[in-house]
Amino acid sequence: MSLIPEKSIIFSPTLAATLGLEEAILLQILQECVSHSEQVTSSGFAWTSISGEKLQALSPFWNEQDIRRLTASLHEKGLLLVGGGAFVTRQEFRFAFNENSSTSSSPKARIKPPQTTPKAHSAQTIGNSWQPSQDCLRQLAQLGVTNEFAYQQIPQFVTYWRNRNVPRHSWEAKFIKEVWRNWQQAEAINHRKNKQQPMIGDWYPSQDALDILCKQGSINGNFIEDAIPEFILYWRGTGEASSTWDSKFVQHVRRQWQFFNGMMNQDKTPKTMSAAWKPNESVYDVLQMANIDRNFAERLIPEFVLYWQENGSAQCSWSTKFLQYVKRQWARHIQPQTADNNYGKQQGSSSTGRIRDRNIIDALSDRSWAS
Repeated sequence: MSLIPEKSIIFSPTLAATLGLEEAILLQILQECVSHSEQVTSSGFAWTSISGEKLQALSPFWNEQDIRRLTASLHEKGLLLVGGGAFVTRQEFRFAFNENSSTSSSPKARIKPPQTTPKAHSAQTIGNSWQPSQDCLRQLAQLGVTNEFAYQQIPQFVTYWRNRNVPRHSWEAKFIKEVWRNWQQAEAINHRKNKQQPMIGDWYPSQDALDILCKQGSINGNFIEDAIPEFILYWRGTGEASSTWDSKFVQHVRRQWQFFNGMMNQDKTPKTMSAAWKPNESVYDVLQMANIDRNFAERLIPEFVLYWQENGSAQCSWSTKFLQYVKRQWARHIQPQTADNNYGKQQGSSSTGRIRDRNIIDALSDRSWAS
């Protein structure tokens, strides 16, 4: 049994070195199509029409996008003329060879021109008043590019290539290539923007984000939930939209947890509250990361000290206790309703768990984990 059951594709090595291997192979396939098809002479060129399915069958190692790319490349190099739009598998593909292109100077690569074919236009620099033809716009429309977008690209396209002063055989092929690339980039940006959402009052991190923080980061669940209101308040205030709120929240909590652990490890000996107590300076570093005003925190110190002096309890870290108290009071101060809704979600359906239903003694004495 033969290892090569099909007819081989023979191409010129010189042409492959000049144009590229894929372009040389496609050029040979198209030449085979010309040899077995009838040509129609129009505008001085011999045009061949072939179904997209047949061309796809003759080159099963390429997909539709590959063939479209390679035909555009041959068109840009001045070797191939394309009529009726870019290659589409389910449509008829119409093409003609530009027999007098300087790239096809090799005797082996040259395709014998019909007697009726005149000289093709030589390469030219782009003019100030250059405009794409309707056929060019139709090709772009087949790729999904709107006429409005295509027309918007013309001024910068002309200006750029006028400044470079580079001659080309086909400015329309170059225009199609550049507009198609810009269109894809614009579509990608629009897709990302469509996925972006503004911060909402009842936002809550996904289970994946919580697992990263709790299971992988070993961060206390209550600490995470206490960070949610301040996170919502800050980002609602900025008015920014994002598609990565979970990622932002994970980074936010990790930074705060690192500072928090530093405060917890400073002193593990329980002690009662003293009248001259002041929070550790690192407390304000954490509050700054949470965008909480320092003056607001300092105004809460007297009532915090007074309560815990009267209570008489001993704590390992009064700074961590104070930190959590300030964060909850800040949420209430800036946006009471948002804070209520989020704490209602965190505490459960019972209304007794909400901040608005708790007095100062409850607010000061909860979150015993922080001690």
